[in-house]
Amino acid sequence: MEKKIGIFGAVSTGVGMLIATSCFISSASGASAVGTPFVIAIVIACIANMMAVLSIAELNAIMPNLTGGIAQYTLAGMGPLITIVTMVGGYLISNVFAAPAEGAMFANVMAEIAGDSISPAVFSVGITIILIIVNLMGVNMSTLLQEIVASFMVLSLIVLSVVGAVGIGSGVQVEQAAVISSDLADVLPLTATAFWFFIGAEFIVPLAKDMKNPRKNVPLSMVLSLLIMGIIQIIMVFGFKNYTMWSDLGAAASPHVLYAVAMMGKWGRYWMIIVAIFAAVSTQNSIICSVSEICCGMAKMELLPAFFQKKNSKGAPYYVILILGLLTILIEASGISTGEQVSFLTLTCSLFWMLSYITSHMNVIILRRKMEKVPRSFKTPFYPVFQIVGIILQVYMMFNISNDPVQRLHIYELCFVLFLGLFIYALFWVKYRLRMPLLKGCGVLQVMVQENPLYHEIKKHNADVEC
Repeated sequence: MEKKIGIFGAVSTGVGMLIATSCFISSASGASAVGTPFVIAIVIACIANMMAVLSIAELNAIMPNLTGGIAQYTLAGMGPLITIVTMVGGYLISNVFAAPAEGAMFANVMAEIAGDSISPAVFSVGITIILIIVNLMGVNMSTLLQEIVASFMVLSLIVLSVVGAVGIGSGVQVEQAAVISSDLADVLPLTATAFWFFIGAEFIVPLAKDMKNPRKNVPLSMVLSLLIMGIIQIIMVFGFKNYTMWSDLGAAASPHVLYAVAMMGKWGRYWMIIVAIFAAVSTQNSIICSVSEICCGMAKMELLPAFFQKKNSKGAPYYVILILGLLTILIEASGISTGEQVSFLTLTCSLFWMLSYITSHMNVIILRRKMEKVPRSFKTPFYPVFQIVGIILQVYMMFNISNDPVQRLHIYELCFVLFLGLFIYALFWVKYRLRMPLLKGCGVLQVMVQENPLYHEIKKHNADVEC
């Protein structure tokens, strides 16, 4: 009998996706704006995302073990047009922004060591190229290695946050007010900033087929991952208060290095170098590996061109890996390095991800009505409260994606252009290539059948097979 993944392995995967050094930019931005009341925004964002992953867990209970994940749920619930727009935006495009943001954080740390002699882009582009090659060779982190990486990251952040919050670091503590603003009008919009801490827990779902007691452990591990990340970030805010001036924290390109050095001296710098390397490798590798599989699953449903599911001799979907990697390199090569630039990327990515979570909530509502009597191994409690409240919170965060009106306008402008392009592509693809109703969901059985390679072999020989 093959060894099954336990709750620890699942939570390690979830936390490994959530933890990234780019989170320090969001944390520093929120904390420097209002001080310790930022923890209120963290709690609200954590709850909002817990509601989202519970909806995803119910969808997985209806259609387990699908490689396209949320894309296949949305195809069954809301039809191909919305599926393409939300999923290509929510996962492919958003991760094209997320990967270089993490690469930039790693590059900034390395550039501080190397000085001005080497451009930060060299480090970020270099690590991305290495990870592209690794993924093309079909070499992915084993569950054991992922557990080690995630455990190191969690332990590091717990120590950094607790030592800072308790005030037992070797550095000199600063004297400053804990609260800059307690006005809810200033605090609540920062939930969109805190949202970045909690995206990606749903990547636990593909592990369901290899997990012990997935009915219980899939939703539990996602919720625990979010809870662990929320606690770490809350404690970290109080650590910031003790060792870094709020104004310096918000202006730093590498706030995690500023904080670690202020608290622990040169040893803090060395520690953050190791953390940056682990985080960059873990996050970028997970993005390349996971998104390539999601796009491969969407190609199986013919929502993306067929070449997206082509694999090399090592079993790697090389087209998606190359496209995702090259787009990441282009953004990294542009010279992204400042905290404001990284913040712009993470907030833009967050907006796309918020939309995908909204569709997950809507899918649960739609499929509860369409498939009321279909057995589910997991149901979201208090239906439809979590779905309605979850949608409201996600919409609120989308409208308050940044507390800087200029940055918010630029995010909306970029997202409008990208969504318009996706909509035009989806409209023509569905109408003229798939010849399917734009907004009519496919049957769940049909969606699940498309996972089988025989479906596509049969369809090649029988043009009359229709969705």
